[in-house]
Amino acid sequence: MKWINLTIILLAIITSSGCATLADSVAAKGTGPSKVYSASKESVWPVAVNTIKYSDLDLVSESKESGMILAQRGITAFSYGENVAIFIEEETEKSCRVEVVSKKALATNIFAPDWSGTIFKRLDAAFK
Repeated sequence: MKWINLTIILLAIITSSGCATLADSVAAKGTGPSKVYSASKESVWPVAVNTIKYSDLDLVSESKESGMILAQRGITAFSYGENVAIFIEEETEKSCRVEVVSKKALATNIFAPDWSGTIFKRLDAAFK
């Protein structure tokens, strides 16, 4: 009986600790990988949005004015989900910086992908 109680308590701690939300991804701005593209924000923006739409992520919101795209993926067979924030900031008239912050919904989830590589791969292909 003690082992059952201990197991239940342990599972409750593991599943409830280290959860991340979209707000955590937004708050982590400045910590994700970033790249500068030799293209205007006006050119990069629709490609970034389409990258989300044609991936396994769900587009949650986009605001060109704030330069932020939010996406997430729910629970799958291999992951408890991910939260992604993409920040697009104009550097000059002809270049912009793109930062991708990808957070696991559950910190102990070792199978959750880091979406930054996928997103940058598609942006690289569009702007090379």
